[in-house]
Amino acid sequence: MEKDDNITQRHFQYVLRRYRLAAGLTQEQLSEKIGVSSGFYSMMEIGRKWPNINMLFKIAAALGVRPGELIDALEAEAKR
Repeated sequence: MEKDDNITQRHFQYVLRRYRLAAGLTQEQLSEKIGVSSGFYSMMEIGRKWPNINMLFKIAAALGVRPGELIDALEAEAKR
């Protein structure tokens, strides 16, 4: 199970970075929008932290997408 979790987390970090860059935001800008420190956000983007459902909704809102779009992107990334 842990191995699968690490794979999912690694895929999420790619999705998160891709969406952040597409939105034209720096890590610091996005972290401010979602109300976390830039250090915490950075840890999510390198796969060391994992957002809870509330954080996922905040991230999606800050990026201007549906939370489901991030999940769909995660699923597609994991299938690559």
